[in-house]
Amino acid sequence: MARSILEKAKAADLRPKSTAAKRLRAIIDRAKALFKRPSWHADAEVQRHTRLMEESIERGDWLAAKDHALALGELGERLGDAGLVKKAGRALRRLHGGNRTWQLIAASKRVSGKAEWDGSDLAGRTLLVDRRAGDLAIFFQFASLLGPAVAAAGRCIVFVEPRLASLYRRTYPKLDVRVEGDEDLDAVGADVFSGFETLATHFWPDDPAARVPFVPLRPDPQQVAELRNKYLDHGPGPLIGFAWGSLNKSKDLPALEDWRGLLGRLPGQFVSLQYGDVGPALSEFKRHAPGRIVHDTSVDQLSDMDRFAAQIAALDMVVTISNTGANLAGALGVPTIVMLDDGFRLSWPAFGDTVAAYPSVRLIRKGARGWAPALQKAADLAKSIMGGSHHGQ
Repeated sequence: MARSILEKAKAADLRPKSTAAKRLRAIIDRAKALFKRPSWHADAEVQRHTRLMEESIERGDWLAAKDHALALGELGERLGDAGLVKKAGRALRRLHGGNRTWQLIAASKRVSGKAEWDGSDLAGRTLLVDRRAGDLAIFFQFASLLGPAVAAAGRCIVFVEPRLASLYRRTYPKLDVRVEGDEDLDAVGADVFSGFETLATHFWPDDPAARVPFVPLRPDPQQVAELRNKYLDHGPGPLIGFAWGSLNKSKDLPALEDWRGLLGRLPGQFVSLQYGDVGPALSEFKRHAPGRIVHDTSVDQLSDMDRFAAQIAALDMVVTISNTGANLAGALGVPTIVMLDDGFRLSWPAFGDTVAAYPSVRLIRKGARGWAPALQKAADLAKSIMGGSHHGQ
């Protein structure tokens, strides 16, 4: 299944839609929404808080939405409903729910029969960490937590997605990095177990001063230097990475005309970080920024994540939609602007422009104004972040 998904991603033509095509998509999505049924639960209090939370989200009343999400978490715990606990935790993740977010998500992912780490002394003990469920972004958002886990435990083992093994081993030489699916978790002889969110409950308390510091992932320095020099051969910097398309059809993405404003307002070279069949889109972008679009066929992010990390680290900054590359750029500490639509489903905060897990990331939302002014704001913010100077020239 994983291979078929990767092959689909490699072949996908993800060029930005025109404004007219986006209008048609919106009409189809509204029609589909008419047939969606609201979620159901036997408990009246659950129904009430779910409805009130959704209504609060709809009108942007984040404080009220957070209160109802907290109530749903307590109800889920009381009812022993792991699905409800997870739903509440995921909502709080978008609502700046603090440590309670990770408590709930960790509880929903706990594995029966395995001793979950409770924050007690790990000296002389073997801790095994695995993701249990979730997408690739988990390995980026929580990467900084492996350092303190390694320091605390007699031995720390982590199971990662195969493409990330080299990146993790380079960042944490004392971490025992294993590849998901290569062996049974029970066979490694761990004393205690932990999901990444369990680590967060202990290392990311509500007090910012007590939170473990961000530590960027370490790409291959030789590849970083090689790629940076290669891109600067195309012309003077800064080097700005960008990505525009997604296989997720529910995302509201900037149209081609919207990107034109950003390309025209920023100096330097634009390096494609987009997966899929990028040819059709790049031919359009090259018309708006002739001689300034770089497509490096030596980088295949879908099969070689280590080289993709080096590519991102070779850049001065990244401007992108929400995707794996946005999370990786944040985990590498590269200055990054992430363009977000107005959907609540994304794994980014619903309000504010910063992300606690990624200090170098800034968020810009579409809002009611549309994408063109949002991308203009992104261009202005990019100029401000780069400070009018860059080391690529």
